[in-house]
Amino acid sequence: MENQLIQLYVLVCHIYDTRATTCFQRLSNNAKPAFTDQELVTIYLFGQLQGVFEKKAMHKLIANYWRAFFPALPAYQTFVARLNQLEPTFHTIGSYFKQMLKDSFDPEIDRLIDSLPVMLARGGHAYAARVARDVADVGYCASKRTYFHGVRLHTIARASPRAVAAAAAHLAPRRFVPRSTQRQRTRS
Repeated sequence: MENQLIQLYVLVCHIYDTRATTCFQRLSNNAKPAFTDQELVTIYLFGQLQGVFEKKAMHKLIANYWRAFFPALPAYQTFVARLNQLEPTFHTIGSYFKQMLKDSFDPEIDRLIDSLPVMLARGGHAYAARVARDVADVGYCASKRTYFHGVRLHTIARASPRAVAAAAAHLAPRRFVPRSTQRQRTRS
């Protein structure tokens, strides 16, 4: 956990050094404070990683267990006041993390997964079927509400814009047209 805290501090310092200085303005005339904004942001992020989400609990965690790493930890009121002034900093850090994740992950809707039964026999014949016994078995298809003898076909396909549009059109709400009006339209 000690390494995690140190790595987090180094990361925060890296972000402060490489990002725009307009997001990290000192709001006081103290250019070199004993307790830096980098330390403050590190404490906040470390608290989040430890499952501590309240500012008071974060301050107590650091004061009780990690004081050696932050000897100049201010009083709770000063801690909260300075933390509240750092909102632009958290926007910049969030955009940094978002960029890191964007570079390392594919989009969420990148692949489509589906499965369907290949029915060799269904209904009452499913249990007495003798076709492909070495690979096929009896299963239940919930969408068709029927038992079958066969195999399941699982597919994973890369989503193309056309496939996503077709799926969205399929899921779009449809307008209900009564059968009587459909018959009248076809007769005339």
